[in-house]
Amino acid sequence: MGRLRQLTTVLAASVVLVAIFLAQASSSTERDYITPVRGKNETVLFFANAEYGLSNVHLATASALLERHPEIDVHIASFPRVASKIAKVASLAQRKVNSAKDIHFHELPGPEYAQALSDRMGGLGRSSIRHMVHAPGIKGIDQIMRSVLPAMSPWDGREHVQLYEKATELIQTIDPAVVVLDIAMRPAIDAARQSNRLYAYITPNVLADTFWAEQPNGAMFWKYSRIGCDFPFPVPWRKIPENAWFTVRFIYGVLTRPGSKDTKKYLEAHGIGDSLTIPRPADRPWISQNLPEASLPLDFVPPNVTSTGPIIFDAEPAVEQDPELVAWLSKAPTVLINLGSLFTYPEHHATTMAQAIEEVLAKTDVQVLWKMAKEEGAPDNYTLPVQNIIDQGRLRIVEWLTVSPASILETGYVAASVHHGGANCYHEAIATGIPQVVIPMWLDCYNYAQLAEDVGVGVYATRSTAPDWTVEGLRDGLLTVLDDREEGRRLRSKAKYLGEIARKDPGRYVAAREIARLAS
Repeated sequence: MGRLRQLTTVLAASVVLVAIFLAQASSSTERDYITPVRGKNETVLFFANAEYGLSNVHLATASALLERHPEIDVHIASFPRVASKIAKVASLAQRKVNSAKDIHFHELPGPEYAQALSDRMGGLGRSSIRHMVHAPGIKGIDQIMRSVLPAMSPWDGREHVQLYEKATELIQTIDPAVVVLDIAMRPAIDAARQSNRLYAYITPNVLADTFWAEQPNGAMFWKYSRIGCDFPFPVPWRKIPENAWFTVRFIYGVLTRPGSKDTKKYLEAHGIGDSLTIPRPADRPWISQNLPEASLPLDFVPPNVTSTGPIIFDAEPAVEQDPELVAWLSKAPTVLINLGSLFTYPEHHATTMAQAIEEVLAKTDVQVLWKMAKEEGAPDNYTLPVQNIIDQGRLRIVEWLTVSPASILETGYVAASVHHGGANCYHEAIATGIPQVVIPMWLDCYNYAQLAEDVGVGVYATRSTAPDWTVEGLRDGLLTVLDDREEGRRLRSKAKYLGEIARKDPGRYVAAREIARLAS
């Protein structure tokens, strides 16, 4: 009876919280609707963050616009270090299509997203994510909320206003037909909304990450798990009370986030209202690299949503980027281990991975390309267990990849993609038909690790110890994908099948068609 009373209390509180949450989320979309201002036809302005996991879908879409829609004038506003990448995007498009134009780059002021987030969470530096690591589910809820809240918009009031004013100036000067937004760049969202412009979002996340609150019959509590959880889909009966309680904690934390009142007052004093919600009216398109066959099914998809499938930037072939590396890749089926640009290995993680690699190579004929950037102070002797394998040429350890991850996967030489659960890593493997081993340690990485298993394209390694690693967890995850047993064959077959679907109409071209339509 006590447990029933607790569950009833949770669900009753949930109804109230959800009502408040939905009212707040939609408040700016339901009142005083005004037809959005349309600027110059065939002119598009992207606002993109600098981080690969956030900006890749925008750059890939911009590239596809240059290739397939040469009539569109493309502008991208981002941070200084993105300028060279944008120039490369234009150059590659012009190699494919003579009529492709240049991209107009506009520099944004202030710290980049990751630096601003690090500053708010302890100042550990742009390349460190130690402040983000947490256990999945209710065990990690406190750290999840400490991470989620700054991640919604990491810039302080002064930085936010500075970005907002620059974004507003660019919108007014360029006068685009459509503004394309990154959901992680709140100041630009504010500028587009306050200017009453036609805008669209492009997001790397699957739709279940975003539209869980819109699902009917309270499905967010009993069917879909929240960011940072790793429950299977649909949530098992025995896990529903925990999932419901976690969702309540999550929503409550969002609505009562520390410092939000002060930030709100600061922004309002500078003419920025309703900044802490993301308006999603029906005429503001939402573009997601959601491939239905590789995502969770939703009971309701808003009419303003376009699912494109993986939006992958089409870089030059790997053999052009590093012919020597490709020659090495061709020697044997290769395991690519790439845990993203922000993760650095402490000593324990480096040694554990090395030992797991040693055991995997002893049981298989594969070779391993391991992107491994050490934390400052981590010793060099982590390679001792694998030095003999390095000498044999079956293992390469590099601090940075000389070839883009997607291009490596596209060579056809990769047998498994080992990654941290980032949305782009997941979709790059889907697009290339490669099975996955996922090692999640924070936020939605847990959701993508579970998604890989739900869809049947990968293994969630270290489930029983996350966010910690064990040699056994890493080894067994890899061997499951690589072994020629029934489960391994099933995973490889499903990954190959989904890759064929994704490549029929690449997501970057689907996204570009939608943006070109809006701009015409």
